[in-house]
Amino acid sequence: MNRTVQFVIGLLAVALAVGAGIYGRNAYLNEVSTYQIPVPINKIPPYTVLQEGMFQMRDMPRTMANLPYFQSLADLKGLITTNGLPAGLPVAKTNAVPASQFRLADAAFEVVSIPVEPVSAVGGQIQIGERVNLYQMTKAQPSTNGQTIKSETEAEHFTVERIASSVLVVDVRTAQGVTAGPTSAESQGNTGANSGNGQVEQVQILTLALDPDLVQDVLDAVASTKKQGGLLWTTLATP
Repeated sequence: MNRTVQFVIGLLAVALAVGAGIYGRNAYLNEVSTYQIPVPINKIPPYTVLQEGMFQMRDMPRTMANLPYFQSLADLKGLITTNGLPAGLPVAKTNAVPASQFRLADAAFEVVSIPVEPVSAVGGQIQIGERVNLYQMTKAQPSTNGQTIKSETEAEHFTVERIASSVLVVDVRTAQGVTAGPTSAESQGNTGANSGNGQVEQVQILTLALDPDLVQDVLDAVASTKKQGGLLWTTLATP
């Protein structure tokens, strides 16, 4: 074997050794090198809206980057916890989700369900995602000032007040808790139910995302319909 062949073989061996060394070094660094990942400073209970100040950055093996954990503070901000988060441990993506995914609406809103009658709720055809106005109709007590009420019309005078505007609908159900509204007929058609009649289940339970300041007024109106003969009327809000 001449020297040229020996030189080429030696050069190839060196190249292979260098390549193997670089590969081994990279593999080693991937295993032992670290990077920073957010972890809770203290234990965080379920149903908590997350803020950046609740976390600190902690060194973790770089292999964690490929696992289903939140990798940055920006990813965690504004989410809501579905389970308790232990202090000092990475946050699994199943343990913190957008508030609207976990509780039907953003964290700024109080989620309230109210009973409605189809005749006073757009024929029971309200859908999730629509916005509604709520009106309270109450019977006014006429002041006679010593005079005799002349007609039944004067005695049965109602006042109408809008108590909530452009409220987001997050769920609609029948009195039995079955999905209602126009989409219920579509789901029945997809399952072959109802013999293709496309019958729509009328809405009798309306779930709303309310500003907390409006909840008392809405619940007072609901109580009035049950105890004092008032009416709660629901309309579709203008876009």
